[in-house]
Amino acid sequence: MNIWMPLIAALLATTPTLASDSAMEVVNCWDSERGIVQPVRRKRCTGREVTSAEAVRLKTEYDRNRRRTLARGDAIRRAEAARPVRFYSAGAGFAVNASGTILTSAHVVKPCDAVELRIPNSPRRLPVRIVALDDENDLALLDTSYRTRHYLRLAPHLPPGGEPVAVIGFPQEGRIRLKPRLTPAIVNYDLSDPRKRGLVGVMGDVRRGHSGGPVLDSKGRVIGVLKAKIDSVEASRLTGKILKHLAVVTEARAVASFLERAKTRHAIDGTRGRERTEQGLYAIGTAATVRLDCLKRG
Repeated sequence: MNIWMPLIAALLATTPTLASDSAMEVVNCWDSERGIVQPVRRKRCTGREVTSAEAVRLKTEYDRNRRRTLARGDAIRRAEAARPVRFYSAGAGFAVNASGTILTSAHVVKPCDAVELRIPNSPRRLPVRIVALDDENDLALLDTSYRTRHYLRLAPHLPPGGEPVAVIGFPQEGRIRLKPRLTPAIVNYDLSDPRKRGLVGVMGDVRRGHSGGPVLDSKGRVIGVLKAKIDSVEASRLTGKILKHLAVVTEARAVASFLERAKTRHAIDGTRGRERTEQGLYAIGTAATVRLDCLKRG
């Protein structure tokens, strides 16, 4: 019996107990999104483990920042209410040179009493002056004080049907986007003949807010300006095909002619270039694309 006692004592000494399990200890868990700290088991803490003193400091800082954000929002709403014009709609436009010249669709800006350009990644807005309109091709040229190194070049020719393109704009998804988005699309000539009407068909998830935005080929060159989404039922009736998410684009040749008539500096990229990834097209397109807000009185 004496032989077994030391062995039993050693086994008991090395057996883990529930109290020594650190995963079961209660800790202060900080939830940065909600600005709260909760006592939870360590293994259930999905935020950051903090001391009681640090939790108080973080909660105070969170509340202070939240009050500032709410006050800033209230100030913006009061300023908007005091303006003589009200927001009516939003569309897209893009820089065609480094001098603040923005190209868009005429219907984006024509019905407005005033137009404002929202500077990307900034709350600032700039007034816009319409300097040229082409109602037939639905194009407008805007003069702004916006200066950017990022501007887009026109494609020298149109891509064949079935080729992928990228539509850049501010599609409405329950609310109006502040940052531009890339929407993939496919060139489709079933309902458009660029030789007759100067229009290119594209199939993709085009929505309100895309109008006036650039449509880029696989090398990042502008093949045209997004004009409008086509009624899918009517398109199917005319062609006998199911054409969902079909939109039309004012093609680059019509755009170039418009810019030449307006004596506006622009560039046509006739180089062979290189194929871009979707990430590369996003970087090129969104850097030169701006949101345009249409404002009306009353």
